[in-house]
Amino acid sequence: MLNPALDSRRQLRRAALVFGAVTAFGAVSYYVIERPNNWSVLDAIYMAVITVSTVGFTEVHELGPVGRVFTIILILCGVGAFAYLATSAANYFIAGELQGLWSQRRMQKKIDELVNHYIVCAFGRMGSQVADEFRREKLPIVVVDPTPEAIHRAEEHDYFTVQGDAGDDDVLRRAGVERARGLVTCVDDDAGNLMVVLSARTLNEKLFIVSRTNNHETTSKLMAAGANRVLWPYGLAGRRMAQVALRPNVVEFLEIVMHDEELELLLEEVTIAIGCELEDVAISAAAIREKAGAMLVAIRQRTGKMLVAPPPETVLSAGDIVVALGIREHLGQLRAMAGGK
Repeated sequence: MLNPALDSRRQLRRAALVFGAVTAFGAVSYYVIERPNNWSVLDAIYMAVITVSTVGFTEVHELGPVGRVFTIILILCGVGAFAYLATSAANYFIAGELQGLWSQRRMQKKIDELVNHYIVCAFGRMGSQVADEFRREKLPIVVVDPTPEAIHRAEEHDYFTVQGDAGDDDVLRRAGVERARGLVTCVDDDAGNLMVVLSARTLNEKLFIVSRTNNHETTSKLMAAGANRVLWPYGLAGRRMAQVALRPNVVEFLEIVMHDEELELLLEEVTIAIGCELEDVAISAAAIREKAGAMLVAIRQRTGKMLVAPPPETVLSAGDIVVALGIREHLGQLRAMAGGK
């Protein structure tokens, strides 16, 4: 199906070329016809423009019989060319406005239907990478950015978009923050991230918020404002580079597990639900490896304490989050044992 805005743009380009060609033809013809009467090039161009555009100013010089006949012909051609140009211009602007308005309303309607989606604030270098990771996990995403250029780039990647300041409550509501599962803010300055975190936390107390910070000292302020996690990109990059130098094979393994789409082995986190078969059961008695096939790697207890390689006598409680390694099928079985979350 042809895009109406694109079609109107092509039509406008053709109309401009036709109008320009008629005007140029008129100027050349006036100069050739009236040159014996001492018409200059400027006189010919001026006469062609006022004739084709139907302005109706007085003739620059007295026209001879041939010049008058040519003027009649040029007026007929010029009126048609000018009308074609005016109609094409009107169609271009009307089609563009209607197409843009229709697209925005259609996208907003789809965003209004989203539940448990993720919001990415600022579609720069970092924000685009975050969005790509969410897409790899096949998760619904809404990109929020104040600049038309960033919104255009996001739409080229088929992301849902909302143009505006993510620190504005109305903009976040349009992105569905009250129904969202998580929000990642990648604004370049910490003040902007702080406003986003404050607004998002006010609108949704259960929202999981991850914020970027350019200054490690700002971490405590962002956490106090409501961020669940604050990441300092320079610190992460520095630690990662050091680990690559010290333990290249370990880092490569983790990279494959976390980012290789063709590998079935995955790292996943599963929340222990109230009333599930794993609640108040020791790891050894739960027999997760035997029943589900997944390997338990770590536990973040509901108190916030992280246990890496937890001992077999550790008792699982509702609200604990277990980190497991396994193929998708095995992780699905573990999720079922944990209550389906």
